[in-house]
Amino acid sequence: MKHPFWPFVAMAVSLFFVACQSGPTKPPSEQFLSDARNNLKSSDFSAALTNLEGAMKAAPDEPAGQQAAVLRVALVTALADASKQMAEAYTAGSKQPAARAGAFGRMRNDYYGIARTRLMDAMQSVMNQRGKLGGNTMPIEVTFPGFTGGTDPAVTKVKNGQWIEDPERVGAEVVADRNSLAKVLSAMAGAGQDVNKGEQMFNSGKVEIDPRVYLLELSDNFLQTGGIFEVRGLNEVDHLRTVNQVVKGNLDVLDKLLAAKPDKDLETREKKMKDDVEKTLRKLGG
Repeated sequence: MKHPFWPFVAMAVSLFFVACQSGPTKPPSEQFLSDARNNLKSSDFSAALTNLEGAMKAAPDEPAGQQAAVLRVALVTALADASKQMAEAYTAGSKQPAARAGAFGRMRNDYYGIARTRLMDAMQSVMNQRGKLGGNTMPIEVTFPGFTGGTDPAVTKVKNGQWIEDPERVGAEVVADRNSLAKVLSAMAGAGQDVNKGEQMFNSGKVEIDPRVYLLELSDNFLQTGGIFEVRGLNEVDHLRTVNQVVKGNLDVLDKLLAAKPDKDLETREKKMKDDVEKTLRKLGG
């Protein structure tokens, strides 16, 4: 029996073209990091965390894994700050005469709980990085998040005691996440609170993160977000003490980095922060 010849030829040609088009595959860590960058670009922050963790596990000591670790700290720190802002909005709204106090209180507690979890995660991640920080800069490359100025209209409604439904609330939360991430990335890059300058730096390509600036700015952010544990927030003294202890440990590492590579401005900020932290720890008995 004769077999048709052309179908086999067509199949072989198709397989050849598929193979050519697919090209070499990326190493897992680079693929995870690439996917995470796309997630961040589309504001899919949950997926970004998953992919950043994948890159870190796939190659913890390689450039892709190390960059993923820095980006993950930036993201978790930003998410903690954004959740704190949402919690404070519901706190303010709950005090308005027309507010649904019970519902506002539940949202306040939910957002404070998220902020607590994210902040503890970020601090532990930095503690894990301390021993690896040295004189070399840490390159990261990512699309700078879109950010807005002023207060989101939905958040203003909440502060005024007006209840908003989930679609509007989630939209406001995403805006807060993006704004916080823009601030954290700008600060880490050495742009301070100037997000427009930060955007220019990241839009120019790869940004070299100074580990001294990295530690100082993250510690400052930890202290600010750690305000959730004060009396006006969750009133959790143990957690407030932990925040200050972690920051003190960060500053001890920063002392060594500054001794190796001095910088007057950073030294001045570091000294004031350390004085404030030590004063708080004495007050808290820690």
